[in-house]
Amino acid sequence: GGPMKHSDRIVKLRDALLDAQAALRTAPHAGSVVLIVTGIPAAGRSETVHQLLDWLDPKFVTVHALRRPDASQRERPALWRYWIRLPPGGRIAIFFGAWYGDILLPVRDARGTARTFDAVPECRALARIRRLETMLRRDGVQVVKVHLHIDRRTQRKRLRALRASTLTRWRVKPVDLWLARHHAAVRRLADRCIRATHRPGAPWHVIDGSDGEARALTVGRVLLRALRRAKEPAVTARTARRAPAVRRRHAATPAAFKTHQEGPDVSAEAYRRALQVLQGRFALLTRRRAFARRSAVLAFEGMDAAGKGGAIKRLAQALDARVYQVVPVGAPSPTEQRYPWLWRFWRHLPRRGEIAFFDRSWYGRVLVERVRSLTPAVDWQRAYAEIREFERQLAEHGIVVHKFWLAVSREEQLRRFRKRDADPLKRFKVDPEDWVNRRHFAAYERAAQEAIARTHARHAPWSVIEADDKRHARLAVLRAVCERLERTLDAGA
Repeated sequence: GGPMKHSDRIVKLRDALLDAQAALRTAPHAGSVVLIVTGIPAAGRSETVHQLLDWLDPKFVTVHALRRPDASQRERPALWRYWIRLPPGGRIAIFFGAWYGDILLPVRDARGTARTFDAVPECRALARIRRLETMLRRDGVQVVKVHLHIDRRTQRKRLRALRASTLTRWRVKPVDLWLARHHAAVRRLADRCIRATHRPGAPWHVIDGSDGEARALTVGRVLLRALRRAKEPAVTARTARRAPAVRRRHAATPAAFKTHQEGPDVSAEAYRRALQVLQGRFALLTRRRAFARRSAVLAFEGMDAAGKGGAIKRLAQALDARVYQVVPVGAPSPTEQRYPWLWRFWRHLPRRGEIAFFDRSWYGRVLVERVRSLTPAVDWQRAYAEIREFERQLAEHGIVVHKFWLAVSREEQLRRFRKRDADPLKRFKVDPEDWVNRRHFAAYERAAQEAIARTHARHAPWSVIEADDKRHARLAVLRAVCERLERTLDAGA
């Protein structure tokens, strides 16, 4: 009946963690766990993570210690390097610092002098972090944040001991000494960061790092609770009832889709001449020095057989195959379903000087998934805000974002379906799902009109293209892309 010894507690906790980890891997629709470990130097971050890896099955745990972004990572938005490292459902990822690293590390001015932490303008970054963690939580990711702290005297003592031995001297980096000299400022910044981002769905746990065994036990118990919570499905009836009301926001976009341009259809000869001119114009724009500092994401949506693939093909024909990629988007694969829904789009973002064409895109969540009831209403309703945030991050990084809706009439779609069915070389383009989707034509148009109205923005505009005449649609897309690139590159020159 006496108090349990620490060694017994460790054995019991280790067994519980292994059981919870195994249960998470086998639970249907299980979420994942992201454990973020921050702390001041010598507080025991590495030791704590090593201890957790000893207690867990390491085959199903990934550890990420990302430093300042390298040249490749700087070519994409700041959060890209974290998104591509998120764990799938049933797995654990441990991050040293994660998206808090750039805020909690020292900032240096142009002369190389370290600025005080009080000068770091972190408010906007913290607001973005709050939105990110809210989205991850709603997608079933348990975000658990641990900050390890020790007093200044203990920190200095540990750093001196590490530097005194040739076997451990390498563990103390110049940045650690800099942070130790600014112990009070580090603590103030960490306190502000914790207060600003502590939320019920993504809580902070501030843990004393003085006693190594007690520290590891505390962190282990925090992780154990997260593993048990992650077994539950991401969306439940209770969370759906608590979902906030969706605030509608309308922009200056067409109230109804026009499917055919004014005037006659484009003749074959006029199309051939205009296509050559526009493709040459597009190619020259992508070779400008200003575009080498940017990239482009062009997303194409529309009904089946609206001509998305044909429009993309005419754009791609003007480019070197090494500077673009076409991303065909269909129903998420079983692997993709284990990640947050935007993960599969983040991972295809282009490097600077390159273009990504999305043949269907992240708008599937508020189009086909909404119309066909493939996603609970609580999820597709919140997707509008998440899409706006995603596109805002792309634009702030210098990515040219442009979205196209190719509007085709029901009659023209049926004619194209029948023509494809009659051609053995194109019959594969029409499958039973296309005919099912056709029965929901009107619902798709309403969903598309709402999506365009709620996500049209200057930095990520929509262009609605009349697509009953394929030649007109392809030229209109090329012209719109060229005009957008010219405005953007000229403004940044």
